Amino acid sequence: MLMAAGFDRYYQVARCFRDEDLRADRQPEFTQVDIEMSFVSKEDIQNVLEGLIQRVWSRIKGIEIKVPFRRITFAEATSKYGSDKPDTRFGLEIVQTPQLTADVHTIAEVLVIPGGAQSFSTKELAPFADLIRTSQANGESKVRNKHMHKIGDQGATGISKATLLARWLQGDNARLSDVLDSVSAQPGDLVFVSERSSRVTPANTTLGRLRTLAAKLLQEKGVLDISADRFDFLWVEDFPLFTRIVDDDKAQLSATHHPFTAPIKNDLPLLYTDPAKVRGQHYDLVLNGVELGGGSIRVHDPEVQEHIFENILCLSPQVRASFGHLVTALGHGCPPHGGIALGLDRLVAILTDSVSLRDVIAFPKSANGRDLFMHAPAPATPEQLAEYGIAVCKTPPAH
Repeated sequence: MLMAAGFDRYYQVARCFRDEDLRADRQPEFTQVDIEMSFVSKEDIQNVLEGLIQRVWSRIKGIEIKVPFRRITFAEATSKYGSDKPDTRFGLEIVQTPQLTADVHTIAEVLVIPGGAQSFSTKELAPFADLIRTSQANGESKVRNKHMHKIGDQGATGISKATLLARWLQGDNARLSDVLDSVSAQPGDLVFVSERSSRVTPANTTLGRLRTLAAKLLQEKGVLDISADRFDFLWVEDFPLFTRIVDDDKAQLSATHHPFTAPIKNDLPLLYTDPAKVRGQHYDLVLNGVELGGGSIRVHDPEVQEHIFENILCLSPQVRASFGHLVTALGHGCPPHGGIALGLDRLVAILTDSVSLRDVIAFPKSANGRDLFMHAPAPATPEQLAEYGIAVCKTPPAH
């Protein structure tokens, strides 16, 4: 609205609320630095943020950060690292293995942990097995197969009839060396093989979580060394504009980030023919596997915005009406504009080496959303309810 009103740029420190499950890096209320600018490109916004990060890290931590930051696409992030916010301080990259499947809608991939079969005891492999079992249980990407194999001089362990490797080998064990060579697996390595649907938009795949877990455990064992003062900043770009969460070509699409993100210019024709293939002008700033912030160039054409609302997201007339004032503003000559929001609490937690956001927030909330200091939420007395004209009805009032 401010951009439509003629403001060139602004920033605000905004208090926000979220309705999501809480974790160590999430709170129900949080603070963000919100930046918006007119007549800018994605690169303009990224340059501003890189300069800001450089100055903050230099002033607070005495560390000079090199710019420009590395840029990778969403497709590269999810295929190589199994995450849309990858930690690139270590290798353990995932390898796509299309030879393992003939299904065009299936992605077969392999994660190799060099020396993992020797580094981890049977007991220490239990967390990996638990993670795999959990992923199968929650039906992520309708996975058909996820299995763990130890590589030895005589081949691989755990190749049962149910495994993806067994299906591919078709009884010819000589073919095993071909796939192991293609992923550079050696005797003593630990290998994870996974199969997932290409029709479901990945954000944090099973192999991505296994990669993060392996790095954590290898660090604890002293096998993997990651310097505490290493800061790998990167931009993740070219996100799909729309997400499909059901393994079905005809499933309803939803906005990957928010419905106001503009499509990449070259993909604009696809918006009317094959919207699932459209990439958005969204960008996330990631540091060591943590998303510091995200932003996008916005839609400024009211006809494009209406098409997204009505024909792609299939929003009801009631929901579309709630956005009516925004679409009207676009029709009054709103300039091309974009922005980004940085999570201030998360940024402060990283700068102070805090384990949890609760360490840097005044009056943090517990895992179930309670304020332990203020004892809130708490029951209201009848007098308090009466003061605000509120009545608690145990049965619906008669009409």
